[in-house]
Amino acid sequence: MIKVFRFDNDRYEFSANTYVVGIKNGPCVVIDLGTTQDRVIKYIKENHTSCSGILLTHGHFDHIRGINKFLEEYNCTIFIDEKDNELLENPRLNGLEEEQVIVKSQNRYLLDDQDEINFGNGLFFKVIETPFHTQGSVCFLYEKENALFTGDTLFKGSIGRTDLPGGKQKQVEGSLNILKNLDPKLIVYPGHGEQTTLEHEIKTNYFMNGGR
Repeated sequence: MIKVFRFDNDRYEFSANTYVVGIKNGPCVVIDLGTTQDRVIKYIKENHTSCSGILLTHGHFDHIRGINKFLEEYNCTIFIDEKDNELLENPRLNGLEEEQVIVKSQNRYLLDDQDEINFGNGLFFKVIETPFHTQGSVCFLYEKENALFTGDTLFKGSIGRTDLPGGKQKQVEGSLNILKNLDPKLIVYPGHGEQTTLEHEIKTNYFMNGGR
């Protein structure tokens, strides 16, 4: 099952959507963890036996702010694309230098395109590199639930920005074309906003149609 935590409209903090994936009363994994609240930890304690890892779609502050606190409860591995690893320790690159978001743990697994991550218990993910928002932006394909976790690559009706450190406008079309070649029936779980389907975005998203 997939538990969705949305923080876009939270008046106390700004962070990305967080997803907890796993069978009830079994292990789980977390995808992106920007919140410093206790909601995710509380949910896992009540519904899962352990956390096997934190999967990061990229290294911006609003996707990583909650990691240090989370690791005090669950000492698990962080999975991030090798091109974004530096962002975990560099506030100038991860987007909010004033807050000094620095992930302390070095327990990391550096990902590459097309890597397959198998945690057991049906938790099997495929890594799809989609650079342009950052150079290490990835999507995670979770076929068991027909799910695609897109981070800030693809939103409902929009895409991520390219004007932050590491962003490259010229890479947008190539990365979106990769997604267009996936199963259109996939449910898209984005880094911000509501879920959608790949089919709907291909048909209606201005950016998925080359800006036409």
